[in-house]
Amino acid sequence: MKGAEVEREFIEAAKPEHPSLLDPRFIVAELYNTRNVPAVFWIDEEGWIVRGNDPVYAVRRNRETGETTINERYLEAVRDWVRAGPASAYLTPSTETQRRVGSSDEANQQAMAHFRLGVYLDRHGHHEQAVAQFKSALELKPDNWNYRRQAYNLGSADEYGMTMQEAMQTVGPMYAMPLELPEVPST
Repeated sequence: MKGAEVEREFIEAAKPEHPSLLDPRFIVAELYNTRNVPAVFWIDEEGWIVRGNDPVYAVRRNRETGETTINERYLEAVRDWVRAGPASAYLTPSTETQRRVGSSDEANQQAMAHFRLGVYLDRHGHHEQAVAQFKSALELKPDNWNYRRQAYNLGSADEYGMTMQEAMQTVGPMYAMPLELPEVPST
């Protein structure tokens, strides 16, 4: 993460109508076991995750043309949840929500420790040592695209022996699971 000043430009350009969370310590990624961004979680008024880890953009912008595409199907699912609350067909049962979020195992914890140390070392001018830590994190969790994106962002893909495109072919897609929305008849 290059810092709030760099990110501010992108946030202001997006003109969000909601607060934007900056998480330089990757606490959210650790707590919610995310592997990439976006990772969308629906949290009810009681603080319970009722749908978790959806790999979805509500609005996607083409970098070259600036054209935006709205994911109406997903937004309609959110609207249904707002209208129907706990009766929404788009909520997932607690066992499915837990499966989607997953659980942190020892490899996740070790990878996060290597990753955080890499970020710290890079911020303090020790780039070569940082790259070694990022490589250790990626060795433990090669499918964690949060780690890969940030490591490449702080250096170069050459330091890791493959580009993002090559990594997608070698370690698998950026999103471990596809977006799953049930087909709900219109009323």
